[in-house]
Amino acid sequence: MTRRIFLDCTRTFLTRVHTGIERMVSGLLHAAPELGANFQAECIPLLFRTSTGFEALSEQAVHERFRPRDPAAVGRLTWRHRLRRELDRTGLIEWARSTRNTLDTVAETTLSPVRAWLPAKVDFRPGDLIVLLDVNVRSRYWADLQRARAAGAKVCLVVCDLIPLSHPQVVDAGVVNDFSRWWRNAAQTVDYYLNISESTWREVQSHLPSVLGPDLAARARGSWFRLGVGLHTMSARSTCRDEIQQAFRKQNGRPTYVTVGMMSPRKNHALALDALDRLWEHDSAPALVIVGKYGWRCEEIAQRIRNHREYGHRLFWFESVTDDELDYCYRHATATLTTSFAEGFNLPIVESLSRGTPVLAADIPTHREVAGSYAAFFSPHDPAALAEVLMQPEAALRRQQVLSPATFTWPDWNASCHEFLVRLLDLDADARHEQATIAPVPSRRAA
Repeated sequence: MTRRIFLDCTRTFLTRVHTGIERMVSGLLHAAPELGANFQAECIPLLFRTSTGFEALSEQAVHERFRPRDPAAVGRLTWRHRLRRELDRTGLIEWARSTRNTLDTVAETTLSPVRAWLPAKVDFRPGDLIVLLDVNVRSRYWADLQRARAAGAKVCLVVCDLIPLSHPQVVDAGVVNDFSRWWRNAAQTVDYYLNISESTWREVQSHLPSVLGPDLAARARGSWFRLGVGLHTMSARSTCRDEIQQAFRKQNGRPTYVTVGMMSPRKNHALALDALDRLWEHDSAPALVIVGKYGWRCEEIAQRIRNHREYGHRLFWFESVTDDELDYCYRHATATLTTSFAEGFNLPIVESLSRGTPVLAADIPTHREVAGSYAAFFSPHDPAALAEVLMQPEAALRRQQVLSPATFTWPDWNASCHEFLVRLLDLDADARHEQATIAPVPSRRAA
């Protein structure tokens, strides 16, 4: 019988956030149906609705939702984004989050018993694998997943990072509470953990004992796979807005760096500005192009950028770009700069290197794992040291014996998905073999 692998993409499908997580979800969903046949498995996109539970998504629905972005819509902020920014600016974001959670709890309390009695849209059976691809802290599917497990299905969680647990100081208290509750439920429900880096798996292992206890935590099954590289670029003749091209053309030979990622405290944009402020007294000092949406707790850094004397001259910020425009930024930058002090993977590193553009990265374990010998590293806490690197990037690359990006290779999304499926099925095979040969471990109850 053909195995069924259900790929839950609820949060990304419903919100369409343009982040590295969406790239991962989109890349895996597009590659999995064809590759699954090589493993005698049917890969089925899955959506959860509070009113009706899990339902399968058609390939057409996935294709429509994750198609390349319309260039005409880029640059226009959605109502959701405008509302989030205004709530952050006025300090009402915590009130909004608390109100939303209360409404979600009321809805779940009302509808969960109803879902248990309604005919299921997906009948899970022994041998099924349910993979939770993206973090959905608001989801209320835990009881439904327990029913699926009771029917013989296994649940796998893809972990991108545990930053709200490891670095609670960089997120709002409400996010920490929501994520902590989600993590407790996840740890007490899922059977396997697939992580987007070995560093993330180590972090998962360090946080499991506090939820499961040392004995069950030691039995946790997990592995990791590499995210793919590839943008939905259209062609060499695709359009790129003039203001983006001008940000690079007007520098007259100055080094121009690009940093990519949603703006938030952990991305550490302030370090880059502190370093460049030391250099911008000189006409030959570098320029910085920031690509990434306004995220959360970043009103201060956003105002600093918008009001900076170099804004529009040697400092630029594009909140929304197409994949073609992002590709243009990578290819025309002197180097890609990533100052983050907490990451689960950091796709811009491999996206940049795959285009032949060097990388300057904050020295954290994840960056060391992903970039290896293909990046020059600097302290994420020392603006003076970074200023020296930015002023003389070639010297930093030589001093650290950084390999040329021309020799860099990395899996595309098809190869990444193949690796993902191999790791997933290996985890399941090992668990089933152990279950057949030893006594079962104590059961877990969802929080």
